[in-house]
Amino acid sequence: MNRLMLAACCCLQLAFSLGVTAATAAASPLSKGNTAPAWLDRFDQQFRHHLAQQQVPGGAYAIVHAGKIVATGAYGVREQGKPAKVNADTVFRLASVSKTFTGALLVQQVARRQLQWSTPLRQFIPSLQLGNPRATNALTVEHVLTQSSGLMPHAFENLLEAGQTPQQILPKFRKLTNLCPAGSCYSYQNVLFSTLADVAAQSARTASYEQLLVQRLLRPLQMTASSVGYAGYLASTNKASPHRKQAGQWQALSVQPEFYRVNAAAGVNASARDMALYLLAMTGHRPQVLSADMLAQLRVPKVLVAKQLKWPLWQQFKQASGWYGRGWRVVQFDQHQLYYHGGVVDGFRPYVAYSAEHDIGVVLLTNAEADVTGDIAKWFWQQVLG
Repeated sequence: MNRLMLAACCCLQLAFSLGVTAATAAASPLSKGNTAPAWLDRFDQQFRHHLAQQQVPGGAYAIVHAGKIVATGAYGVREQGKPAKVNADTVFRLASVSKTFTGALLVQQVARRQLQWSTPLRQFIPSLQLGNPRATNALTVEHVLTQSSGLMPHAFENLLEAGQTPQQILPKFRKLTNLCPAGSCYSYQNVLFSTLADVAAQSARTASYEQLLVQRLLRPLQMTASSVGYAGYLASTNKASPHRKQAGQWQALSVQPEFYRVNAAAGVNASARDMALYLLAMTGHRPQVLSADMLAQLRVPKVLVAKQLKWPLWQQFKQASGWYGRGWRVVQFDQHQLYYHGGVVDGFRPYVAYSAEHDIGVVLLTNAEADVTGDIAKWFWQQVLG
């Protein structure tokens, strides 16, 4: 199973020295005037415990609350067998968390009246053909962004892993017929999602998606360690190496370029500290970059993924359903919403989530494919939601 398919299916070595900064704990954990939830120290312990338990080489996290970065932490080493330690500025691959950046760019374009959600994808990708001409013409930018194209999930990702480029793969989409009408069912894609890079760049009249992302998000949010693409990752002097388990041990891997060929879907690289700055924007504290109206557009749940979530955290609520929105996953529970995205790609496993209602967010980054982020996230949201 390919790595990004694994990430979609997952919805949601020894102890090395830990570096952590956190504000002083206080009572009333999530009151608006309190920037230090009382359980921060215990979160740090949970983070270390879960990574050590599965011998993950390294990881980092950050927590934002009420407009401030209230904690950053780091564990372990950047590469197994080498001494350089992870810190809050160590760069990791974001895998499918990159889709949230694409959503933000397109929301900006809609706000600038340079794009409409209902614009047919073929306006930007004239060569695109599906098995049915009517389905081809009906497929819109929003359908692709909200993972509701109606096509076979993960279409042709095996070819991407085999070394083909999206330009080589897209002509094969003419072989596909819809499983459902576009907009009516959830169908996770990476190759098709990557066409949104052209949508963003062409609608903004910019040379490239990568350039637009730097201009519109990374630079204004001062995400100085972040980059887009394979070359950007390689150029970082403080980066984590990916690891995969072989013969029961985590072994360092060389970073592979295949999923960097779909940058809009999986090409962003960032540190925990930079992702905290990103979460401050997502929680409404950088309106000059993402206005309240833009955030409202990003937060709309568009296509149902699961009517009832099975994750134990959600069993306490009468209604808890999973949705995909404009680049973000959405959990709706008892009239409340939580926004998140995870990912897995070739030895990295990131997770980012926030609650606008509680004005809090968390990012978890690891340099191994161990499923530790789910347990850590579960503990975090139990503290927030009670």
